[in-house]
Amino acid sequence: MRVPTSSSSSGQTAPPVGGPPAPRRSRVIWLQNRPDHYFVQMLDDLNAQDLFEYFGVFLCAPPDGSALLEIPQRSPHVFLGIATDGEGHRLRPDALDLLRKLDFQAAIVGGYDSRLKVQVIKWCRRAGRPVALVADSNLRSERGTRPRDLLRRFLKRVFLRHVIRRVDRIIPFNRFGVAYWRYYGSPAEKIVRSTYFCDRREIAAAVASERAEVLARYNFNTNQKIIFTAARLASEKALDLMVHAFGRSGLAEQGWIWAIAGDGPLRDQLQAAAGPRNNQSIRFLGVVKPRDVPALARHSDLFVLPSRYEPHGIVVAEAMAVGTPVIASDVCGAAGDLVARGKTGWIFRNGNEESLLRVLQRATSDPIHLAGRRGDCRLAFENWYQRYSPLRVMPAVMAELLAADQIPRA
Repeated sequence: MRVPTSSSSSGQTAPPVGGPPAPRRSRVIWLQNRPDHYFVQMLDDLNAQDLFEYFGVFLCAPPDGSALLEIPQRSPHVFLGIATDGEGHRLRPDALDLLRKLDFQAAIVGGYDSRLKVQVIKWCRRAGRPVALVADSNLRSERGTRPRDLLRRFLKRVFLRHVIRRVDRIIPFNRFGVAYWRYYGSPAEKIVRSTYFCDRREIAAAVASERAEVLARYNFNTNQKIIFTAARLASEKALDLMVHAFGRSGLAEQGWIWAIAGDGPLRDQLQAAAGPRNNQSIRFLGVVKPRDVPALARHSDLFVLPSRYEPHGIVVAEAMAVGTPVIASDVCGAAGDLVARGKTGWIFRNGNEESLLRVLQRATSDPIHLAGRRGDCRLAFENWYQRYSPLRVMPAVMAELLAADQIPRA
């Protein structure tokens, strides 16, 4: 990925030699915090359809040393922010000027978590340009009943009322996201479901990969029974819950290994909690290459995502896509769409160690039954993704909005 100081493309199509200039496609800017490899590939695939020009606008540049710097990003893009050492970012002094010069006909805004995003939504409203809000919000994370939780929801409802009024479409990623926006007052006709991009090429490569070769890269034996997790080692992923449940399950004594791909602030704490199982039956693999996540899921017997907070969980979809049954908490958005108990996986009660332990023991009690669920998992993913793929939904939404002489305003 190149990190330019301005857009990597002028957005103009070069005229063919000896002929009139080719008409320019309508430009759609897509505003995101920071690109990841899913988003980079999605923009390229959308632009390959040759319907609209999707222009990536990012608030943060990848930090030095990021794996994203190794990804060739072909789609036009600009970074409005300057990379920082931490999670935050600061905008360039000329950020708003750069945005205004992009000459776009429609906008897709990823979330409402920054002042600039809300400003773009307001500006599009005033300028009569259609704008869609893409959000992976999840109603299952809004369950608190303490006074401060109730106050927070009330204040959010007041704020979101203005956001909802100003956008033309709201695009959540799963049914919990649809429930979230209905709860906060969005009319049903404004909501169009999509989901996170899954790279079918990576999925196909993972399915076709050789088990011995993939496992050897991470020092596993081909005859080992593997539970796999890919997650940031942070409190919201609830890996501490899985450490305790795995330790109590007796699975280590039965030859099972739990492998975790990812890094984060709780790595030392989780390794200490694993005790003598650390680097034995519980293995922390660190950050792995993006293409190795579906490959490791493919050659594992079970995928577990025990998150306390998980608006979507793209790794759940990836595991299902390669045919691996899933255990996930009941707040995980993708699992709410994809996991059918006993058929494609199991759901446990969020934050409840006993519930996780029960489904973990049930899932691993019959490895033959578990292996027999692979076809069901892949079919469930295919049926779901064909319907909600952003490569299908986003062009349809943009075509509808841009074709209207008058954009309907609620």
